This record gives sequence, structure tokens and C-alpha cells, in this order.
Amino acid sequence: MTVLALVVCGAAGAGLAKLLRIPLWPLIGAIIGAAAFHTLTGEPAQIPRGIEIAAQVVIGTTVGSQLGKDVFSVFRTVLVPGLVAVMVIIGVGVGLGLLLNVVFGVDILVSMFGMVPGGVGELVATVTSLGGDSSVVAGMHLVRLMVVLSALPLLMTLLERWLGRRGDGREGTTGGEEPGG
Repeated sequence: MTVLALVVCGAAGAGLAKLLRIPLWPLIGAIIGAAAFHTLTGEPAQIPRGIEIAAQVVIGTTVGSQLGKDVFSVFRTVLVPGLVAVMVIIGVGVGLGLLLNVVFGVDILVSMFGMVPGGVGELVATVTSLGGDSSVVAGMHLVRLMVVLSALPLLMTLLERWLGRRGDGREGTTGGEEPGG
């Protein structure tokens, strides 16, 4: 029954986020709704692993359905810069994790797994298996997700206005335009 209530609260949060015109309303709203349920009831609301896997399969299928041969040609051009960016982001996360540990005394497992980028479920599961405080890591990543998912669409809108166009005219443009348009 708790799982059903959690899903209902997640759906209600998504609906409210849509009404409030919050960017990425389904995801952000569901996170807020589920977090509100958990915070208000105090009940442990663990989604059964089968439902988690099914949700990941749906998300993976949605992403995979967008990939075509054109994506792989673009991917070749961004592979090296992408790897450099990932290494920098991981390095910054590790550095900030060390800073939290040394300066503020945050547990090293919590600080590292809370600051590096990655899938929330996987990072929380890993820190749990290593004996760390998974609730703090989950909270840190919830804040990260909220900031990224709220700020990035707004930033992209501002960049598009500043540049005066959408996309760069190559294959893989966003918004359904034809290449070059």
C-alpha cells in the first residue's frame, strides 16, 4: 500500500509541477511528490526492485528509440571532448568530496558518493553496500538533480536567444527542425 501511495504522491507532484510550468515537470514533480510523502509520513518507501527495473527499461527504451545512424556519426566528433569533460567532472566531484571530508568532517564515503556525478540509484546502492549513510547521499543527489534539471533548460533557452538560433544546422538538431534550418 505504501508503494501505491508513493506513486500517487509522485503523480500528484508531477501534475502540480505541470500546472506551475516547472521545467521537466514529470521528473521534478514526481521527485518532489515522493519526497513529500516520505518526509510527511516518515514511512520507509522502498520501491520494489522489479518496479525500479521496469522504469529503467522504459527510460532506456525511450532513449534508445531516439538513436539512429546519424547519432553515431555525430558521436565520433564529440568522443574525445566528451571523455575530457567526464574526467574533469569526476575530478571536480572527487575534489569537492575531499573538501567536504577535510574541511567539514563529512564522512568520506558520503562526501565522495554525494559529490561525484552518476545515477542516484546506483550511487546510493553502492554507498549502502559499503556501509555509508545512503539517505545523505540521496539527499545530496536530489539537490543536484533539482538544480541541474531546473537550471539547464533555462540556460539552454537563454543561450538559444543569445545565439539567435536553435541548433547549429547539423544533423541531430533539436526541436524537429530540418538540418540547416
